[in-house]
Amino acid sequence: MKILVVGAGAMGSLFGGRLKTQHDEVLLYNRNNPHVEKINHSGLTIVERDNKETTVPLTVVQEISKTDRYDVVLVLVKAHATRTVLEKMKGSFSSQTLIITMQNGLGNLEVIKELFPDNPAVAGTMGCGASVESDGRILHRGWGKNYIGQAADVDAQNKLLEFTELLNRSGLETKLAEDVQTVIWNKLFVNVAYNSLTALSRLRNGDILNTEEGLALLRNVVSEAVQIATAEGISVDEEEVIAKCIRMGREDIGANKSSMLMDVLHKRKTEIDAINGAVTKLGRNHGLSTPYNEMITGLIKVIEANYDLQVD
Repeated sequence: MKILVVGAGAMGSLFGGRLKTQHDEVLLYNRNNPHVEKINHSGLTIVERDNKETTVPLTVVQEISKTDRYDVVLVLVKAHATRTVLEKMKGSFSSQTLIITMQNGLGNLEVIKELFPDNPAVAGTMGCGASVESDGRILHRGWGKNYIGQAADVDAQNKLLEFTELLNRSGLETKLAEDVQTVIWNKLFVNVAYNSLTALSRLRNGDILNTEEGLALLRNVVSEAVQIATAEGISVDEEEVIAKCIRMGREDIGANKSSMLMDVLHKRKTEIDAINGAVTKLGRNHGLSTPYNEMITGLIKVIEANYDLQVD
């Protein structure tokens, strides 16, 4: 099985590095940058929860050869880059190549199906987490379970089963989900709860919960997202979802810096359109008001557009 991981950021590096410990034919794709150069020159160093370090030899390419026959392509670029990056790869894969997205937010699978209509494609979500500490070095700092949806045909499903087994052997616990859309929405609720609020406040996840105002904001943005999920046919209980988000912030992910916070701190484009922005867009489609998510989406966009004008 030949595997291509599209994206060599924190999560692409984690998945690519872990897969490479179990399987030789793993390549990463990413534009060239100092992190990529370090990986290509010295390998990827993964720091685990006990601070044990593993250095894995990896190759990150900047071009995809049409003569390469990839069995599985795992897409892990930021949601806003999905179309731009994958458009460059049109015509590079056989029709038997299975394409998997485990990206944040909504809409990635739809873009993949539009660009690669002849390929089997499935969506999933990640319960694990990572951050880039320095070039060529990542911190593995989340150990939740990953889920991937079922493939529609037998050949693609067999590849998916083999790929999932590789992930499990690599230490990234992964299961196939019968109802992956519910799983994806449940992950979105957590992203809605913490990503934008931490990016705006520049706080770690758990610190959002230090005040009644923070708790109220979290409740309101998640409540709106649950209403939209229900309109989309997802069966969820609002109070259970909110309670779970709060518990995770207090017990599981409280010390983490969210990916959107890191994007804002490094003056990068965020995934706001695929998270809070997606809630607002779907709300308009259903004729439902989402004032909290709309306001927060607008504030993040103001920040993105004015990085160079920020006051120190």
